[in-house]
Amino acid sequence: MEIRIFQILVPLAALLFIISFINRYTKSKASLKETIFSIILWLSIAIFSVFPDIISNFVAELFGFKSNINAIIFLSLGVLIYSQFRMYTLIKDQRQQLTKLTRRLGLEEFENKEE
Repeated sequence: MEIRIFQILVPLAALLFIISFINRYTKSKASLKETIFSIILWLSIAIFSVFPDIISNFVAELFGFKSNINAIIFLSLGVLIYSQFRMYTLIKDQRQQLTKLTRRLGLEEFENKEE
């Protein structure tokens, strides 16, 4: 197996990101759920960079693609679309919460002025 430069650099970068998230968690700047998700994500990226051909061929066979590159592109697009949808729903929920909070604070301020 030929070792390429990205097979060394990507796992090192992933290790730095993992350490960063663990530090953020210990300083209470990240939740446990966020930390675990990030660690799993960066470990997956590191493993994929070390064994790119094996994993991409497995994904291609699993989903019935003829080419391993096509399988990775479609899988990546699926992940990106899902992530975009999740971000949209989170932003929508935050806007609704902000609207409710603003209304409540406005009503409380109005009631305090009447007294």
